[in-house]
Amino acid sequence: MKVLLLSLILSASAAAFDEQAFGARLNGWTRDGSARYSLDGQRYRTTKPVVTQSQDGGETVRITVLHQANSWAEVPLDLEVAFAPDGRAQSFRITGKPRGKKVDTGLVSRPDAPAAVESQPAPSFEPVAEMKQQLFEAFESQVAQAAAEKDTRKRDLLARIYGPEPIDVAALSAGLRYNLDLLLRLPVVGK
Repeated sequence: MKVLLLSLILSASAAAFDEQAFGARLNGWTRDGSARYSLDGQRYRTTKPVVTQSQDGGETVRITVLHQANSWAEVPLDLEVAFAPDGRAQSFRITGKPRGKKVDTGLVSRPDAPAAVESQPAPSFEPVAEMKQQLFEAFESQVAQAAAEKDTRKRDLLARIYGPEPIDVAALSAGLRYNLDLLLRLPVVGK
């Protein structure tokens, strides 16, 4: 009984992800469960988030960002952000298979503040900025490598005629950064 009561209290006090506010910032959800928008002349589509609760009361939000490279090809990548119960970002991860090549940044977790040195003032420390830098360094190097390799997937005749989908590392990174920034700016809402 006490365990049930404690879990109800924890779930009631945990932050809740606001799917509607996120969709509104992306130009609104369409019937197919995605939002369509443009950034710097590039077209993107983001799917509705999948939110899972963690045992500590936090949430993990997973979205798929699709860069529409041209009229027939989309490059999908999954962005995952884990939030603590108080709404702070705890970890990031990007996964996907552009041209059939695995891209996985691994889990980029919140770093600890650097130790202060007695003779110097404490340096400014922004853990989210550090996490974003690590995430996109790993992502951009892996996607550039995938773009340089030959596409070995089995595809239909039309895809063979037109060739593999074009991979624009800068456009993919820009779309993912935009979505990550939107996720991080959403206010924490109590359940």
